[in-house]
Amino acid sequence: MSASFVAIANLKGGVGKSTTTLMLADGLAYHYGANVLVVDFDPQANSSQMMLTERGLQMAYEQGKGVVSLLDQFADGAPPNLADLILPNAVTLDELRKAEQKDQRRGWISILPSHPSLRFSEMEVEERLYGQGRRPSELASDLHRHFAAALEPVKSLYDIILIDTPPYLSPLARAGLMLAETYVTPTLADPVSIWGTKQFSDWMAGNIAADIATRNFIVVTRFKNTRYARDAEHELRTIYLKNRQFGPTIPESVQALQAMDRADLDSYNTMRGKYGNLRGDVRRLSESFAGFLATRMGITAPQLVRN
Repeated sequence: MSASFVAIANLKGGVGKSTTTLMLADGLAYHYGANVLVVDFDPQANSSQMMLTERGLQMAYEQGKGVVSLLDQFADGAPPNLADLILPNAVTLDELRKAEQKDQRRGWISILPSHPSLRFSEMEVEERLYGQGRRPSELASDLHRHFAAALEPVKSLYDIILIDTPPYLSPLARAGLMLAETYVTPTLADPVSIWGTKQFSDWMAGNIAADIATRNFIVVTRFKNTRYARDAEHELRTIYLKNRQFGPTIPESVQALQAMDRADLDSYNTMRGKYGNLRGDVRRLSESFAGFLATRMGITAPQLVRN
């Protein structure tokens, strides 16, 4: 069974997209033993920085790793090749590291990282091809084919491929959305975020996935348990996106920010030490999403992971 491709996406920024990506990666690897690949298409590179640290992110870039090099292959007309671009160890949990050392791997996380220079590389590709008369939609389709061909030889190595997409609709972002089979949409419980999430959903239905309602998993993040927030969440569930699958709400917490701050590239933390009181939310998120995927595939959640 090949990997499930999942895009974490919303046009509204600041809704916890990268945090949700990391919580899913950790939760699926830790609780299900999943082999997870994170593909970071966002030039902000937040997921990559959180998993690798700033030093590790820069080292990866200088070594020619990541999405920038994959885009360079496209720009040069070279065949897509991920062989040397993936960092095979983006694990931050000590339990996973120790199990690997004992040759008893119980879950793992790798990454195809991003870098802030990705946006400049993307702009250069856009300017050159637009100058040749290519349209944005054509470029998005070409990039999708390039990325899909690059991932084809390695997708059987992973159980889940999480694609962190940027909060806009460039050809690169659209290519990332086109790769996915399901979509995780983080949002806040406030009118501006809800409106942005609704606009994103409508655009997706018209341009990427007409059946988005059955492929969409909504996560309300940074939730403040106030009457205002509860009313906003209720409207989101019953009016704006009433036909979607909702995961558990993720509470606003200083621990969430601390959990994403890796001290050093060689540092690890236990699930308890990393997430503290939020570790139950990580478990519930991964269980709910695993159930969503399994139902779509007609299997049980444990069957998402190959033996």
